[in-house]
Amino acid sequence: MDFLLVFYYLLFGLILFLPFFIFYYRFKEDVSPFGKDESEMLKPLLQKKRNLLDSLKDVRSDFDSGKLSEEEFQSQSIPYIEELDEIESAITESKINPKQKNSKLTVATGNQTESGKFAPWKCHSCGFSIPIPNAKFCPNCGASMLA
Repeated sequence: MDFLLVFYYLLFGLILFLPFFIFYYRFKEDVSPFGKDESEMLKPLLQKKRNLLDSLKDVRSDFDSGKLSEEEFQSQSIPYIEELDEIESAITESKINPKQKNSKLTVATGNQTESGKFAPWKCHSCGFSIPIPNAKFCPNCGASMLA
């Protein structure tokens, strides 16, 4: 058998299988699907937060244009605000303790009066009075109460 033919067989085998081995060993080290940076685990939460804030702004623009009444505006904005509250608590929890996952962090809102009822608070950004109980986000501009 010709030595040159054996050399070409080995070269062809290396060219054919080397990309698979490189791909396997290159991505075997990354345990996290988000890469090595732990802050990249927050990217889906931050994107969802941006989407919810955009939806809340759309509802507000519908209210400002007269398409929605006050009751419709509040009933449509409450689910967005509650979901924003959950996402915000998950973000703050993962920033405080990135190793622990899926546990709830409760943050005091500060708008509870001594009688146990919730008083409306004013947004620091736009000055909108928020009468929604336990609201941590302004339905007008989307600013956080904690900011």
